Amino acid sequence: MRKVVLGLGISLDGYIARKNGAVDWLSMDWDYDWMAFFKTIDTVVMGRRSWDKYLEMSPGEDKNPYSGMDTYVFSRTLEESGVDGVEVVDGDIGEFVRGLKESDGKKIWLSGGGELAAAFLEQDLVDELYLGVTPILLGSGIPLFPEFNREIPLRLVENNTCHNKAKDNAMLELTYEVVHD
Repeated sequence: MRKVVLGLGISLDGYIARKNGAVDWLSMDWDYDWMAFFKTIDTVVMGRRSWDKYLEMSPGEDKNPYSGMDTYVFSRTLEESGVDGVEVVDGDIGEFVRGLKESDGKKIWLSGGGELAAAFLEQDLVDELYLGVTPILLGSGIPLFPEFNREIPLRLVENNTCHNKAKDNAMLELTYEVVHD
């Protein structure tokens, strides 16, 4: 069975974006092999606000940013993504994701956002958390984990330090496994 990986960059105080959705504080300048993560996945799922933010950050782009991967946007209001190869899902999240997990393929990346992550966690759909903890305190913003109604035990699988020599700083890369009942 395929695994769902919640993978995001977060601030040290637990935010995935500023209040306006901006992620300008995230950087790709770490000594980290980003492609190693992408080689483990072949499906991307995200919420509508994350998709809207991508479209806002890439005006005029009409191609799937995750070319070669099955890409799904969960939305109750969006009828079409506006981009070939990106499918909008308006059905039962649990049923849809369980179907993906039972199909053949690599891992499934839950790339955002916070409310969708909470819905996935509530329904016990997440198998791993892959977090890049960035050395910044935003003070406010969109939290990685909006309130949800259950306790979820995790097991640390791996931790790494990724350096940014230009800023003389480091980011923590944390991988947790969800301990399913």
